[in-house]
Amino acid sequence: MNFRLMVVSLAAAAAATAMFAQPPGGPRMHGAMKTTAVQTYLNLTDAQISTLQQLHQSEMAALKPIFEQMAPLRQNLHTQTQSSGADAAAVGKAVLSIQALEQQAAPIRASFQQQALAVLTAAQKTQLAALQSAAALMPAIHEAMGLNLLAPPAGAEGPGGFSREMMPHGRFGAPQ
Repeated sequence: MNFRLMVVSLAAAAAATAMFAQPPGGPRMHGAMKTTAVQTYLNLTDAQISTLQQLHQSEMAALKPIFEQMAPLRQNLHTQTQSSGADAAAVGKAVLSIQALEQQAAPIRASFQQQALAVLTAAQKTQLAALQSAAALMPAIHEAMGLNLLAPPAGAEGPGGFSREMMPHGRFGAPQ
């Protein structure tokens, strides 16, 4: 295998690892969406929450065809990267196909985000900007929690998104 092909293969494997780390659409796409904390923080009305949830459902419906096209590509990519005789060309093709679909999804997501932002008042948008700034610190916060430098906020899910109910014996299996 020549050096260039090896680099492409390694880059594709790295991209595949990053893609499998988070499902399509990110965490907001899976499971029941909790809104209590954001509703309290932004002082959202029940009507605003209802509108935002409807927008979210519409966004998921609009993205569903793209996700359905991505699923077999991701599975193929996973299979290829787990294989000892992975075909670098097939891996690269799958990565490029997934990236093309993600590019199709981006304007849809942006459109729905603009619609969601339009639901907020000016004061709520200011609060949201502060929340966005805090979100930039999330990687450092999660790493600090992983090193036991910070404790998760009371009642919050712990590192990795696991709640105390899901891990009754603590992060490392020891009693809490």
